[in-house]
Amino acid sequence: MEAPLERALFGRQFVRLILLSILLLFSAVTSQDRLRLVHADELENITDEEGNATQFLRGNVKFRKGEAILTSDRAYYRQAAHSATFVQDVRMERGEQVLTADSLHMDTELDILTGYGRNEFSDPDYHLTSDTLEYHMEIDSGSANGSVRFVQQQQTITAHRITYRKKEELDAASYTASGNVVIEEENRRTTCGKSVYNAGAESSVLLENPVITQENRIISGTEIFLTYDDEILKLLTIPDKAHIIYPSSGKVKSPADTTDSNEEYTLEQFEDDMSGKRLEAFMVDGKLDSVRLEGMATTLYHLFEDSVYQGKNIASGDTITLEFTSDSAGNAELQTIKVVGGARGEYHPDDASDTISDPIVYRADTLDYLIPEELTTLRKGARIDYQDLQLESGFVAVLWDENLMHALPSLTTEKDSIPRHENFPVLKQKGRDPMTGKSITYNLSTGRGRVKHGKTQLDDGYYRGSEIRNREEDTYYVSQSAYTTCDLDPSPHFHFQSKQMKMISQDKIFVKPIVLYLGGVPLFGLPFGVFPDQGGRRHSGWIMPSYGQNASQGRYLKKLGYFWAVNEFVNSQFFFDFYDERGILFQSRNSYFVRYGFNGSFNFRYNRFIADKEITDLFDRPGSVGWSVNWNHRQKMRHNQSFNVNGSYYSDNTFNRKLGVDRSTRLNQSAISKANYSKRWPKLGLSLSASVSENRNLMAEAKTHKTEGFDAIYYEAPVREGQRINETNAVLPSLSFRKGQSQLFGGSGKGSSIYWSYNSALKNKQTGFYESAYDTTYVDSVGEDSLGNTIFDTTDSFIWQDLDHDQDNSWIHNFSLSGSFRLFQHIAVQPRVSFREEWITRYYDATAADYAGNALDKQEVDGFLARHTGSLSLSANTKLYGLFPVKIGPLLALRHTMTPSIGFSYTPDYSKPILGYDPGYFKTITDSIGGEHLFDPFSGTMIGATSIREAKKINFSLKNVLQAKVLQGGEEKKINNLLTWNMSSSYNFTAEQFKLANLRSSIRAKLAGKLNLDFSMTHDFYNVQREEGDLVRVDELRINQWGAPSPRLINLSASTGFRFSGKRWAYREEVSEADTTASDTADVDLSEAKETSIGKINKKPISGGKLWNATLSLRYSANRFDPNDPQDTFWGNLGLRLQITKFWRIRYSARFDLLDRSLVSHDFNIYRDLHCWELSFNWTPGGIGQGFYLKISVKSPTLDDLKVESKRGRWNLPYF
Repeated sequence: MEAPLERALFGRQFVRLILLSILLLFSAVTSQDRLRLVHADELENITDEEGNATQFLRGNVKFRKGEAILTSDRAYYRQAAHSATFVQDVRMERGEQVLTADSLHMDTELDILTGYGRNEFSDPDYHLTSDTLEYHMEIDSGSANGSVRFVQQQQTITAHRITYRKKEELDAASYTASGNVVIEEENRRTTCGKSVYNAGAESSVLLENPVITQENRIISGTEIFLTYDDEILKLLTIPDKAHIIYPSSGKVKSPADTTDSNEEYTLEQFEDDMSGKRLEAFMVDGKLDSVRLEGMATTLYHLFEDSVYQGKNIASGDTITLEFTSDSAGNAELQTIKVVGGARGEYHPDDASDTISDPIVYRADTLDYLIPEELTTLRKGARIDYQDLQLESGFVAVLWDENLMHALPSLTTEKDSIPRHENFPVLKQKGRDPMTGKSITYNLSTGRGRVKHGKTQLDDGYYRGSEIRNREEDTYYVSQSAYTTCDLDPSPHFHFQSKQMKMISQDKIFVKPIVLYLGGVPLFGLPFGVFPDQGGRRHSGWIMPSYGQNASQGRYLKKLGYFWAVNEFVNSQFFFDFYDERGILFQSRNSYFVRYGFNGSFNFRYNRFIADKEITDLFDRPGSVGWSVNWNHRQKMRHNQSFNVNGSYYSDNTFNRKLGVDRSTRLNQSAISKANYSKRWPKLGLSLSASVSENRNLMAEAKTHKTEGFDAIYYEAPVREGQRINETNAVLPSLSFRKGQSQLFGGSGKGSSIYWSYNSALKNKQTGFYESAYDTTYVDSVGEDSLGNTIFDTTDSFIWQDLDHDQDNSWIHNFSLSGSFRLFQHIAVQPRVSFREEWITRYYDATAADYAGNALDKQEVDGFLARHTGSLSLSANTKLYGLFPVKIGPLLALRHTMTPSIGFSYTPDYSKPILGYDPGYFKTITDSIGGEHLFDPFSGTMIGATSIREAKKINFSLKNVLQAKVLQGGEEKKINNLLTWNMSSSYNFTAEQFKLANLRSSIRAKLAGKLNLDFSMTHDFYNVQREEGDLVRVDELRINQWGAPSPRLINLSASTGFRFSGKRWAYREEVSEADTTASDTADVDLSEAKETSIGKINKKPISGGKLWNATLSLRYSANRFDPNDPQDTFWGNLGLRLQITKFWRIRYSARFDLLDRSLVSHDFNIYRDLHCWELSFNWTPGGIGQGFYLKISVKSPTLDDLKVESKRGRWNLPYF
């Protein structure tokens, strides 16, 4: 019994020992994990009425909680409540983790930290700032609120609230962000209402109107899923309502309303658009690689060529795949658009395009668009519609840069494995039989095509035959052929028919035998014929002249010439003009061109005019003989270098005004020659240029030398001593260096920047001039006195001296500093300081002056003199926004943006000390009575007089922009510039009177998206009064009854414009092709030219295009400076274009004075398309430019000189 009892006692003791060990171990752990005070300068223990003890600690407070160390200036610790509060300069450190806050509360039992005010948490893997933060130390998790900024893995997330947790095995935290979420990455910006990120799966979900902006692309959808691989975005998925917008910009050609060949461009913004039910975007190394759109996928893409806008392409289908590649800057560029399943598309060219004028509609089962190559391929059931043309084929390739379509049959393999062609190209055109061949090439811009084994077109000639064979590379043989330059098929107005034809491309066409048919009627035949075919290449040939007559020059023959194509780089033109009452004119125009190298021209002109109207005296007694040359050279070299030369020389100074045929030549009285070299360093913002130039005044000799005859009217008698007329102004040389605006010190990176710029210009100028001098030999008798003695007039007289020359030079340096920063985060401030240093080597000196202060002994001094000037300015502006939820009809809301700005500029008076320092630019000279006057040594030099007018000026302005949100078609639409109202004025502190400038304002309103109303007004702040009947301003502000300024309206202008148009009704008419009165042409079948189709009815669809359009512009202006003498103008301009039929067009333009109710001018233009001929009639009924011009001509460029014309009035002048 003792043994079991001993064993039981031993067991109990062992259990007690184990429990005691566990208790001691728990106590050790607990004591280690509790919050322990390490240090405090002061400690105060206070126990409240309920017995709760609180420790108040001050000065260098330091606590430890496990591995965490907490410090602050003050702390409150309630050990029983497991609560500690830290105040002022709070800091928690745990390993590499650091938390700072204004105040911090700690739950010591749950290890929860709650920070308030300017929280900042740093971790090796993330960084967080917020207004409040609740941090769970055990699980490394937190919840931040208020202005939260969370940075990890090259992402910056800002939101109203973020909750996160970081696992030890991961190097990133999972988080949920909500409330105005913005995620910034290296090249990506995301906004949404909520974002959820899973660090373990490296995936993110964007909710609540998510939008991603990357490389200017804007991606949106109902939800967006992002998948990352090693912190790099790999996949972007939008399951519903996927949408991508990509802004772009380009130059748009302005529509040409006249025959002026100069093209103008404006820079405009565009938006490419891609949408579909579902979207998947695949990334490679974080860059966009491809995008797949599914379900009603649509793309809108704008095309550019050399930055010039060409048109837009709209494509849709079941699935669209877009492939991208990165450019040299790392930006994704769209390379390929692939449409599979029911591909449809439209190409809309630019309205100002001079190649393709109408939309192109296409469809196929599969479509591939290669953007860099500007190539579109259509497969399986391809069809293209353009104007009245339709092309169907098994395969079509469209080369957009050349506006070419290539059609081929599709290749199929049957069960016997033998490949076969099917779906051969078929070209259909309204009013013409289909053209079928093995291949078809069609040019969309010229409307010309080429068909193998069928019909074809070369240049402006059309060929057809039973077959077209090409034995050699550029040689084609056609059997049973027909040729015409009239594109009416099958009934050309004329054609040549032969049994055999040989075409040598871009050379000649041989036919035998050949019969000419006119309107289907054989006219004559020849055994063979040879026709030129240069294929659009330059080739030598005669240039046909024009003939006319006018009162000043008699009968004339103009522009009889020859074009000589020397080679592919050089060509020459020779022209000869003959005027039976004026003489002859010979011109030679030579041009050269090397692509990517240089180009230029050398022109020579020789005139020989008769003294009277007898042409027989042309060589015996010519009146004026002269010649001129002009050379123009432009060369672009490597490494951003260029060299340009433009030189002119005339045999004598009277060449243009005596021998010029047209007005512009006679008015040109300057011979300008210039050579310039420039070099740029774009990366450094540096540029250097050097030039030499000469400007010769061809009128200088006539103005300074008395002559008789033609030039006598140009003489100008001098009226004072020292008067000058320059004959030559030469710059030998001019050097300039420029450093563009650059950031100083690389920028501060805190929202403010300082910029500097510098430029320097050295100019060495040489002037040839005639100067007037006092003529001491001049004495003139003016009569006799009462005694009969002669009275002589000894009044001063002046003469022109001989041609003299002087030389001057200057070197000017400009340096400026400018900055930009924000004041109170909302006010943008831009200071600017400019310095200018000028050097000259010739200045003036004087020692005495007259009573008016004019120097009496002014002399030139050779020597160096420098001047330093400068100015400073400061401007500031801000923006104020107001949103008004006004719901009136379709109007949903209004947004008002105000931009007030103010600026100050200062330029000192350099005749006075500046900040106690006298620059010494002026010299004091005295007159005969001791009066002192200032003398400026710089006045009259190349750098001009020194400023003596101090300027202190404040400019202020206010810009107002009213935007609207409207409901249109069930969708919200923004109107950006519904109304703009700008006002500006200034105040000049140094002005002697009228310190406050006029108030200028402008208003622009856009109504219904089409009607623009423009107003501009000027108000005067000062009173006016009448003096001797005239109204003059008084330096007294206009004040109303409340004591506030009341500006007076003195000028008002208003303008607007309207555009109207109407469409014709579409209908179908039955036209008998045999009845030439019903159709525009007779019908002749080229395949059987001897027979005529009789009674054949062709149902011809008529397009319902625009019938008419009209533009009306109005402009009203009123001057109310003098209320008793108002001056008003009210002009109206009307333009009317009437497309009566497809072939008849009428234009009318008129200008009206609406106040006088009078017609100022008007013009008519009538145009008739006669198929391969055209008729135009221009008529100005009255006024200075009255007259008419009637012309009937062939359209073909090869026959453009085949015309009949009649003209009167201004159109009969030689330059028309």
